[in-house]
Amino acid sequence: LKLTYFPQGRPVVLHNLKEVDVPLKHPYTWTVMGGCESRCLVEIKFGVNYKAYGRTHYILRPRRMSTTSVEQAQSSVARMLREDILTDITINAVGGSIRAHRAVLAARSPVFMSMFTHDLREKELSTVDISDMSIEACQAFVGCVYGVAMSEEELLVHRSELVVASDKYGVENLKKVCEESMIVDVSTENLLERLQMAHTYSLPALKRTCVRLLVDFGRMYEIPNDFEEFMKTADQDIVGEIRSTAMLRGRKLEDRQKPSAEKTRRRKSMPSQDSDGGAPGKRVRRLNVRLAGDEWAK
Repeated sequence: LKLTYFPQGRPVVLHNLKEVDVPLKHPYTWTVMGGCESRCLVEIKFGVNYKAYGRTHYILRPRRMSTTSVEQAQSSVARMLREDILTDITINAVGGSIRAHRAVLAARSPVFMSMFTHDLREKELSTVDISDMSIEACQAFVGCVYGVAMSEEELLVHRSELVVASDKYGVENLKKVCEESMIVDVSTENLLERLQMAHTYSLPALKRTCVRLLVDFGRMYEIPNDFEEFMKTADQDIVGEIRSTAMLRGRKLEDRQKPSAEKTRRRKSMPSQDSDGGAPGKRVRRLNVRLAGDEWAK
């Protein structure tokens, strides 16, 4: 939880980040006393501790099949990979190789389908070379293609390489899982790197998140030197999107900061009181943020 206000349009943190461990079904109220008179922003970042709820693995599965059918099918296909049953293709990565099945790879990837149905090198030699991927990440990638469960730790370690591979071979569901994982822990330190990755590998949700953090949440003021260098060297499409978002935000801010003459007159004629109805003095605003389940307010 983080509270920021914007005097003269520049962000000032009033209350630092506060981490709270709250069960999903329990409400939580955060009361903040502060002296901000300009608009303020409450940031709420949700993170789910999967281990606390008995989930430690990610499984990519078709949504319309029953759980039992999916698990049986995945178990059989995973056994084929694990026990090297009738494999007919070798995947070479940095540091090792993996035996796999053309039919399974082709069914999950349009790129592999094209490789194995046309007279290409991979079809003739029965090998696929992935020279930009470590053997560990390649094992995780092939495992996902086969429907093998992937641990959260494994995803965090290899997701950058998995994004590249899933984009290259058209494995969209794995690409989406990696994108969602990157959105969860995007921070000021990795913001520009994630934005570049989102643009390069077509991750629209991650890209929107990064641009919003830079502009709407004022992260560009926290890393001015890095941001300036990024704007000089980044692709012009990214630069244009950041600038257009900043211009739109500026127009909205101007509209909000134009109170009518009547409202201005009333403010001047009324003595300011604190939020509890005390003596005139510094204006104080109390914010109550209530979190209950998936609902939030700001």
